[in-house]
Amino acid sequence: MHRQETIGPLIQRNPVSADSAYHAFWECEAADCRNSADVLTIMLSVSACPIRCTMCDLWRNTLVTKTPPGAVPHQIQHAIDRLRVDAPESSRSGSVDRPRWIKLYNSGCFFDPSSIPPDDYESIGRLVSGFDRVIVENHPRFDQGRLQKFARHIDGQLEIAVGLETVQPRWLSRMKKRMTRDTFDDYAMRLRSNDVDLRVFLIWGVPGISHQEASKWTVMSALHASRMGARHISIVPARRGNGWGEFKQPIPDANPMVLAGLQQQLIRRIGHHTVVTVDLWDMDSDQPGDEREALEQIGELNQRQDRSMNQKT
Repeated sequence: MHRQETIGPLIQRNPVSADSAYHAFWECEAADCRNSADVLTIMLSVSACPIRCTMCDLWRNTLVTKTPPGAVPHQIQHAIDRLRVDAPESSRSGSVDRPRWIKLYNSGCFFDPSSIPPDDYESIGRLVSGFDRVIVENHPRFDQGRLQKFARHIDGQLEIAVGLETVQPRWLSRMKKRMTRDTFDDYAMRLRSNDVDLRVFLIWGVPGISHQEASKWTVMSALHASRMGARHISIVPARRGNGWGEFKQPIPDANPMVLAGLQQQLIRRIGHHTVVTVDLWDMDSDQPGDEREALEQIGELNQRQDRSMNQKT
């Protein structure tokens, strides 16, 4: 049986190659409650994450084999070279007011040796030496000293993105995250003790719940993540057509006005020390007036958090 059948029997993989990242782009992201950063995001073509969370569709852009040694540094070098001319003016001019960050996202766990060969860490470190912050994603089950080994090759600030998703224990179990809130808390404290920053992904909406319940648990999850030291929280609206097929209940629609209000509420409550963004990937920009305005507002706050919103009204 082919691996793509065991991971996603109803959805086929997209064609990707170990020779190049499947997507790379520059973006502007809020760095804190005052400043923004120029971010080069590279979506690496590597082996699939073995966790296989129920709702995840990222495996569609992965290889069917282990990542070949040397492939990841080659992909990073190629993406940096290709996008150098597209870099924002503030990044090309070396503006001290706009730090340069890089995200190395691999559709799973950076410290899974099948995904990112540890022997490539040194080469990766050299390639990202010009960036002020290096952001990778990882599951707490994959570490075992590899984080410290990678950190030794990084000049900038290392940040680990963790998919907590929710602190609702029943939902975590349904997602097959192979992680509990306590697992997350232990990992967050371990990152802090190693001077590694924490970024958290939270999911908004699971099958069979209302908008109100989705927002309530997102707020509770965000407050918990912030208490555990999250520097950045990214809210990801649940997408249809991933691994939710076994659940018969519908997923709540990600209404832009609901998401905009949620983001503003969280910025007011925790924005003085935690950046809060909303993932707009796959969100249809062709919306009626109020919804379109809400999407534009989210986009603006994703790039620069308004300090005035940190003051409770």
